[in-house]
Amino acid sequence: RRLPLEMMVWCIVGMALERKEPLPQIVNRLDIMLPGNRPFVAPSAVIQARQRLGSEAVHRVFTKTAQLWHNATPHPHWCGLTLLAIDGVFWRTPDTPENDAAFPRQTHAGNPALYPQVKMVCQMELTSHLLTAAAFGTIKNSENELAEQLIEQTGDNTLTLMDKGYYSLGLLNAWSLAGEHRHWMIPLRKGAQYEEL
Repeated sequence: RRLPLEMMVWCIVGMALERKEPLPQIVNRLDIMLPGNRPFVAPSAVIQARQRLGSEAVHRVFTKTAQLWHNATPHPHWCGLTLLAIDGVFWRTPDTPENDAAFPRQTHAGNPALYPQVKMVCQMELTSHLLTAAAFGTIKNSENELAEQLIEQTGDNTLTLMDKGYYSLGLLNAWSLAGEHRHWMIPLRKGAQYEEL
């Protein structure tokens, strides 16, 4: 009761800044609990409040702050285009039964990885290195599948750099046709056949 959900959002921000600190210590240090008889909040109350908050609120905080920072930053342009890039990364999650059920482990030579993993494909503005969008999935999702989720979040008048792993005519065509002047650049594959126009 002393930790309303809006205060737990601040706890999530604190978790990002103080990764090695336990949740109760972050809550007490930020002094984000409502007034009460005790100066500190019980660790079990913090865990329960974090579970009530859920992942959707964290997703919204990420999305909103990325949009605000991107829109508030004056980005230089190249030939009138905002320069973007996309790439994928794996994140290890805590080794819990819940994470194991939600995020399968990669296997190497028949041995499972030590931790469940989340796959993330992110879009970054190149001059500021600010993330502008991200899509999350499991190791079963291809990076191209996740990149397709970024198409709607990509603005017009952009040039998006991609590595050759994103070579998919469906993805690249959808990227170009989703708005005005949405360009992409990808390394040419060895032996690719093309025609100069």
